Amino acid sequence: MVEMLNVKQIFKSKYIIPLYQRNFAWGEEQICQLLQDIYESIKAKDQHYYIGSLVTIKRQDDSFEVIDGQQRLTILALISYVLQFRIDTEIHYDSRPEVEQFLQSLASRVDISSSDPLTSHFCAAIETIKGEIVNIADADKEEFRDYVLNNVCIVREIMPKDTDVAAYFEILNNRGEQLQEHDIVKAILLGKLKDNPKLSKVCATIWDACSQMDERIQKAFDPKIRKVLFGDGYNSFTLDDNNYKKIFASIDTENIITEGRTLDDILNNNVSANNACKYEEEDVPEVDREQSIIDFPNFLMHVMKLYYNERLEGDNEIDEIRLYDKYLLKTFRLIENYIDATEFFYRLLKCRTVFDRYVVKTNFISNNDEEGREWSLLRPYRYTDEKRNRSQLKFCNTFDKKQDMIIKAISCIQVCHPSKYYKNYLQTLLGWFKDIDSIDISEDEYLTKLNKYICDDLKNASKYVETEVYKPELQGTSTSHALLDYIDYLIWNIKARNLPINGEMKDDGKVKEWSKISELKDFRFQYWNSVEHHYPQHRKEEFAQEGVDDFLLNCLGNIFLIGKSTNSRLSDKNPKDKAAMYDNHSNLAPNRQLIYKITQNEGWGELQIKSHLRFIKAVLNNKDRILIDNSQE
Repeated sequence: MVEMLNVKQIFKSKYIIPLYQRNFAWGEEQICQLLQDIYESIKAKDQHYYIGSLVTIKRQDDSFEVIDGQQRLTILALISYVLQFRIDTEIHYDSRPEVEQFLQSLASRVDISSSDPLTSHFCAAIETIKGEIVNIADADKEEFRDYVLNNVCIVREIMPKDTDVAAYFEILNNRGEQLQEHDIVKAILLGKLKDNPKLSKVCATIWDACSQMDERIQKAFDPKIRKVLFGDGYNSFTLDDNNYKKIFASIDTENIITEGRTLDDILNNNVSANNACKYEEEDVPEVDREQSIIDFPNFLMHVMKLYYNERLEGDNEIDEIRLYDKYLLKTFRLIENYIDATEFFYRLLKCRTVFDRYVVKTNFISNNDEEGREWSLLRPYRYTDEKRNRSQLKFCNTFDKKQDMIIKAISCIQVCHPSKYYKNYLQTLLGWFKDIDSIDISEDEYLTKLNKYICDDLKNASKYVETEVYKPELQGTSTSHALLDYIDYLIWNIKARNLPINGEMKDDGKVKEWSKISELKDFRFQYWNSVEHHYPQHRKEEFAQEGVDDFLLNCLGNIFLIGKSTNSRLSDKNPKDKAAMYDNHSNLAPNRQLIYKITQNEGWGELQIKSHLRFIKAVLNNKDRILIDNSQE
């Protein structure tokens, strides 16, 4: 028996997780992707979002033993808890009483604790869900809530009671991999060039190079082709709207090894997944551990949206191209007839060259995901060893004097928009180079553009700044994470540019933060995603005489972002102990540093929170003066 059930319907039944099932194991990436998928389905006006299947066997007491799908079932229960659905989520474990008690607490809407290591992963999942929902536009939150309850569906299959569970698991584990949509797009484009085998080979080489997102584009080409595309010094881009066909035709394809197959080739020959071409380098390039902030299918969506979005005007099925690779092939089919294949490969290469030079990549310096991330922004150059008469591809900083501040700006925007599906800032950035032949831009112009983007992104900050009474939807854990990251960027700009603090920016002569800004230590933006109340939430109840009410507890003067694991370590400590623990920490964001310095000097309570709130308001109210008026200094 098979039936499709929405969230409201699925939890009308009782479920048993048997002993042979592993514990809940979904991490942040899987949870975020699911919530983003659901949000995208809403935007696409999909009638339903299918989360997958739930395979069960019905027990004698009418409960359902879960054979496959318990991860999906559990995450739906956690989402239901966060969204405060008035439904019973009866999920029971044959063994694991601590999990059983935890889930019963969720179902009863009892406050939960993350202190038990046996259930801490559930608490981490709940925090991730909360963080993602905070980032949904306020106008969409109620629609999102209704859609999850009524339109997110799971297919429940009830197996015969005599099902061989072991055999069923073997079938599940032997499922084959499907052809990816970007392979099909490549095949269709190359199919348009089948009458010109040489050009097809060149374009296939460009595609294969561009698809290696974690490797810088110049590395993916043979040195001879590299010189043709990027000049003798490897640091330019020789193609433009008028010459790209001529340059493609000039490339020697005799020694290129690539699999530029058409769609018919793929369907008939079951092409292998790895088509990347291999070259013999003139010298071994530098080794790095960089990672791209998006993958190749998502990068293709950016290219299609940048150049072909206007082709969808008047289309009834999709009104605009969305930056979500779930719709890659569907979107490509809608614009396919408007695409000149050779031009597409040229545009793909140009966007990838701009992306590599002007968008940060991540480089992990330790295994600590919260603090071990560095950002790199590099351009290529050709290094010549005169003694050995050999040259080598190398990389150096993209910019000179303002390299650090530009990295701060881009990495700040990136952590504010961590989802690969909603990086509209990349559209804006790539768009700056769309209609010009040169890919060069001065550091002053680039930083000014980035700062203007940040100021525009802060246009809705006033609702958080202007509130003077406690509003749970705008304060505490509901505060925009992007706003808190931007506050750190603004404070650092005051420090880095040594801006004079007087006049309207100072706002209040009693605010001590201004004199402490010069003491700030350098930092790197990380994906801090948990709101920390420096004055602890439990302290308000224990020490009511200290005068910290709900508004002050949750206002911008008392909160900042930290990593989830750090939050769990700090939750039960008083402000002075928190500041002492992390006094010499190597990577604290500016606002957090200021709060700790004040705490160490004079404690942290009602007066300090009010003073710091005035400071934060002054910083936000003067964002244009801080970022734009001083951008050419």
